[in-house]
Amino acid sequence: QVAVAFQQQSHYHHPRRNDCRQEVVTTGAFISELEEQFDDDDVNIDRRVFVRNALLTLSILSMKPDYSLAASDDELAPVTATPSVLQGELVVSSPPPDREVTDDEKTLPKPVTHVSKKKASDPRFFIAGGASAAISHGITTPIDVVKTKMQSDASLSDLSPTKAALRIVEAEGPQALTAGLGPTVIGYGVEGALKFGVYETLKPIFLSLCDGVTDPTQPYLVAAICAGALASIILCPMEETRIKLVTDPSFANGLIDGLSKIVKEDGILSPFQKGLAPMLSKQVPYTMGKQVSFDLFAGMLYGTLLGLSFLPKDGIALEVEVGAAFMASIVACLASHPGDVLLTAAYKNSDGSNDTFLETIQRVYQDGGIFAFFNGLNARFIHVGCIITFQLVIYDQIKQSLGLPASGT
Repeated sequence: QVAVAFQQQSHYHHPRRNDCRQEVVTTGAFISELEEQFDDDDVNIDRRVFVRNALLTLSILSMKPDYSLAASDDELAPVTATPSVLQGELVVSSPPPDREVTDDEKTLPKPVTHVSKKKASDPRFFIAGGASAAISHGITTPIDVVKTKMQSDASLSDLSPTKAALRIVEAEGPQALTAGLGPTVIGYGVEGALKFGVYETLKPIFLSLCDGVTDPTQPYLVAAICAGALASIILCPMEETRIKLVTDPSFANGLIDGLSKIVKEDGILSPFQKGLAPMLSKQVPYTMGKQVSFDLFAGMLYGTLLGLSFLPKDGIALEVEVGAAFMASIVACLASHPGDVLLTAAYKNSDGSNDTFLETIQRVYQDGGIFAFFNGLNARFIHVGCIITFQLVIYDQIKQSLGLPASGT
């Protein structure tokens, strides 16, 4: 009877709970039901006592306490805030409204409402920028040669780009259109990596500093100024070598020969002394016009086209890139062309003259007035239009292939 009763009692036993007192009460209730089955005489009284004691003992001994459910001393302490991470944001809960806040809790630091997981600097921006700049400037070198010749040779300044290119080929041969290819690819490859990488790195930094500003144009412009200034310093030696190779075919044979000749004759600081100010006057407006306007135009096009129900949502990325890049090329060309003319004027002389930046401006103005700062603009529209359109589309495609979001999204 004890064995049968114990088997029946096992249905009352829940080993997941760690409350022995509840088990005893449950077992006692079962025994009370069992006692009704026995006769009420003295002999059966001893039997009932034996059954009660046996069942209670076996019930307590058979329980397996689950210590993993037991609370530790630290868990029993009051918790004032519970941090949790949700979709990149760290949210710290506040104490319940019906609980009094202690003095110790008042001294705790304020909850962090947002923690950005984005890296301050991502090398993928540098890779995409360097590759796109080297490719786009390399394939447009013949146009750049024609533009530079039109700016430096008065006999070509009044011709169309096509006629100027034909005259250059007749006078110097087809190879003249590839003059300066080495400095162009290497110099602009490094310059593009720094320009795009630094610009994309500084954008979130300046946006965070301008807290409360809804229009991102001003933070983007400041980031573009910094990126263009840094790229100008790197580009100075390469650009002087390129311009001298184009304007004076007898100057040197290629990048290494031309750069070493400049350093030997004029000193290592010569490219910066003569060309840093003109380079800044070209590259800073160029970077501002290209980078910032591309971001803004891409955002505007995405916002407009995504609102049209008849257009596919997943098939407009390339169209947006080409359209935004083309419009950005117009802004960048107009903003930077005077600086481009000054840069050519500062570097084209091979007589060792070291005019200051103001003297270079005065010399260009004396040659043709205010319109002299826009010599070769038609050729540069073609050159810059091709460069920026190719460069920004290639940049956005490489960037997306590396796992980065498209510009303007």
